Amino acid sequence: MKRYLPCHRQNAFAQRTCQNIAMLLGVPLVVMLTIGPVASARGPQVLSEEAVAERAKGAWKNGAINSALDILDQGIQDNPQALTLHKLRGDVLATSRRPREAVEAYEAVLARKPTAVAVRWAKWSVLIRSGQGEASIAELQRIAHVDVRNPLIHLRLALELRNLDRLEESLVSYKKAVQLVPDFLSWRLGLARAYFDVLDYQGAQDEVDYVLQRVPPGSTLELLARNLLSLIYGSSKDRGRRFAPVYTPNATAGQLKEWAIIRGDAWRLYAAGRYAEAEPVYRSALALNPGDPTATHQLALILMELGRCEEAIPFFKLMSNVDSTEEQYADTVFRIGQCLVELEQWSEALVHFQVLYQAAVEFEERNKNVQRPPATRVLDKEKLARWIDKVHPHVPNADRIPSGAPSGLPGLSEEEVLTILAEKAAEIAPEKELDEQVSLMGRDSDFSWFRFVIPASGVMRDDFPTGWHEFIPIDPEDSFAITQREIYLVFRLASASFDALLLTAQCSLETSEVTRKPRGLAKDQVIMSTNDRSGYFILSPPETGWTPGLYRCGLFVGERTSADTHVDEVRFRINEPPVSSMRKPEEPKPTDFINSLSGRTLPWSVLDSSAK
Repeated sequence: MKRYLPCHRQNAFAQRTCQNIAMLLGVPLVVMLTIGPVASARGPQVLSEEAVAERAKGAWKNGAINSALDILDQGIQDNPQALTLHKLRGDVLATSRRPREAVEAYEAVLARKPTAVAVRWAKWSVLIRSGQGEASIAELQRIAHVDVRNPLIHLRLALELRNLDRLEESLVSYKKAVQLVPDFLSWRLGLARAYFDVLDYQGAQDEVDYVLQRVPPGSTLELLARNLLSLIYGSSKDRGRRFAPVYTPNATAGQLKEWAIIRGDAWRLYAAGRYAEAEPVYRSALALNPGDPTATHQLALILMELGRCEEAIPFFKLMSNVDSTEEQYADTVFRIGQCLVELEQWSEALVHFQVLYQAAVEFEERNKNVQRPPATRVLDKEKLARWIDKVHPHVPNADRIPSGAPSGLPGLSEEEVLTILAEKAAEIAPEKELDEQVSLMGRDSDFSWFRFVIPASGVMRDDFPTGWHEFIPIDPEDSFAITQREIYLVFRLASASFDALLLTAQCSLETSEVTRKPRGLAKDQVIMSTNDRSGYFILSPPETGWTPGLYRCGLFVGERTSADTHVDEVRFRINEPPVSSMRKPEEPKPTDFINSLSGRTLPWSVLDSSAK
């Protein structure tokens, strides 16, 4: 910027010139001092908002953060309403270890324009990276209030609320997400798990039934749905996060004595077959000691004998939450199956019988050459096979388990059996095709390897004097234009890796159709060195470009993408192109500046894929 200097500060020629002009025109010195500041005020020109932003970005690009901030501060002073400069100032502060000031800069923009979603995502990114969990949740809720038609924000909010054990609020967000994409069956399994964890078992069962009625037979999603259904029916001791089992009653010695007497009376009535009289006595005993497994099991049997299976099933399910024996537990699963047959819930009944049948087969294989003690009670495989044959005609497309108790096939040698099994195995699709669809939806898998995974348009690296570095997302969001060059998934591990660690990200378009062989559209791998905690994946568009829609990226430990190595997942969205984009070329985006920094060796530079 050019500035005017007083005459006595210039060279001799300029000094004589000023003196001659002053004497020639007869201008008093006082007038010169008065006019001087006016001329000086007219000299400097106020730069436009775009020019200030370009100068600041240039300084930022060269690592001169303080100079970039000075330029922005001057630009904001000249034009306080320039929201772009406030946003850029927050971005610069976010990369210079000043999270509080960055948040204040973003809030200055949001005070004038609360609906600026991009600014809110930038603010959320700073909050989540600085460990402000509650504040980041509040910001996500504000984004969800603004971007109400975006299913991804409601899903992310639901997952983040689960991480903080705010399960009831998480359920509300899950409902909103599923309402926006009702045909995404895997999302409904997440909703079912949310119902299950707040002990709304009926709501969970309704969602799983919805999935099973529409899922293609034999798909991976069907297996996940049936596994979740078995939990709902009490096939394990997982009864949901909000379940609080009572193992010992808070009762006085007199109450415990009363419970012991009542329990004896109840048993005598039960043994005599006087079930109608025994029922109220057992209920009184359980009111004094809800953790009594024997009383719980016998009351369920009584209700079953009285033909009240609908009332018996909840008591059978309680057996998974008390200190029951293996024999009681196995009998409980079998009795639930019988009750489900009585209620004509054939698919659920088949699951219970098949679980027991498989357990019987495994027990037989493990103890083939073991001499069991006399009177040892084991599962009756033949009886279970008969129940499976009874239920199977009512369940279409279900695999039939042969009746009888053969560990091989009658009349065939061992080699012939192995040949038949090999042929059957060849008919099954390779395991990898199923693994590529593996999803964490419907599983209690909120405690991930990753502290956060943030989709963004760019990334910067901040090097610390200790040698440790952190990658910082630039322009974080969950929705991108169809012309987006690369999408960065910036992450931080929950704990530092103690050895070289290979991480893989594989992304595919998420649709309502559940196929056996989804087409992967983007993939990247990162090798984490010892003590590394921060990193990023680069997702380049396919050769044909991005397809508008929702994308799910599975994150895996190791090169093989399977259910065993699946540790997390993240989603982003590619927006439909605007109608005007077919007629007018796209304007340069702010992220073009970020992409132009690739490959520079600055202390906090943007890196290309080879520098990961």
